[in-house]
Amino acid sequence: MTLIKKSFKAFLNQKLHSINKDIFLVVALSPLITVLIFDFHSFTLGWNEGRGGLLFALFFLVMEWYDARNELKLNLTKRKILGFALSISFLSIYFIAIYKFNLQTFLFNYGKSFAVEGGLPSWVWLWDYIVFAIFLIAFLTSLFNIKVLKLIVTPIIYCIGSALILLLDVFFPYQSIGFLAGLVPFIMNTVILLLKVSNVKVLTNLFEAREPPWIYVKGNYLNVMGKERFVILEVNWPCAGVFSLLIYSLIISILMIKLNASIKRKIVYVSLGALGTFFMNIFRIYLIVLAILYSAVDLKIFHESIGEVLFIIWIVIYLLAVIKVESKLNPTNN
Repeated sequence: MTLIKKSFKAFLNQKLHSINKDIFLVVALSPLITVLIFDFHSFTLGWNEGRGGLLFALFFLVMEWYDARNELKLNLTKRKILGFALSISFLSIYFIAIYKFNLQTFLFNYGKSFAVEGGLPSWVWLWDYIVFAIFLIAFLTSLFNIKVLKLIVTPIIYCIGSALILLLDVFFPYQSIGFLAGLVPFIMNTVILLLKVSNVKVLTNLFEAREPPWIYVKGNYLNVMGKERFVILEVNWPCAGVFSLLIYSLIISILMIKLNASIKRKIVYVSLGALGTFFMNIFRIYLIVLAILYSAVDLKIFHESIGEVLFIIWIVIYLLAVIKVESKLNPTNN
């Protein structure tokens, strides 16, 4: 009986220890959760028009937190509690400055002195990702140690990558980056091919226009006449999957560092994943066109969410597949 009691007590202490760690996570994220509740609209905007990407950083954080929870050793001291409190205060002060002291207006006006006009929204929103990345580093290292960043690094990399691509858009919006804009014709042709395979009428000139649905392509513009509406879609380099490819590159780099595989296999994994990510973005544009042609769905919400949803589904499935294949080829990875 004594042995049973000791075992039960040890089990109970372990559970309480895990709960305590989860409570710290919830408390740490309370400033972001508060903003999510009171300004949900800011999380539903496009990639360079809002902070919706933080939801995916949050997804990565929770996923890696629970994956690494058994390795997270919580040994609280006054110094750690102070650091934890300061990290939360840092994130809270940032959001307070936005909503009470018009920080975003200040950033917008300041950005006018150097940013291209079309890139000003990106300049304003990139600071959300920078601040959240700094917060994550401070929060994790204050409670645990610097080594924890090896276990929970994807959300940090995601935020840094998001900030970098937004910064790129600040100075080089739309078609101003030649080698990236060069991808657009290939993407347009592939989307058109998918539409033709789906029996969508593709016009060679507008004089052929009859009953919808149909599309007419001119340059990097898709003129889409659906059953319910007419929409003109402009495809520029930010729409070409560069953002997804950057985030993929950062995430796959982390996996390749951790993976005990040969260089040749790593190159194969990285290359196949990059191609999959690129064509997943083409599929996203294809779905957006279909949504215009055959439905009355809120296009703004659909356009702003379908890319992130597809990317999350794709990257999770692909990473799991890589790990599964590698575990078969190299049992030492288990």
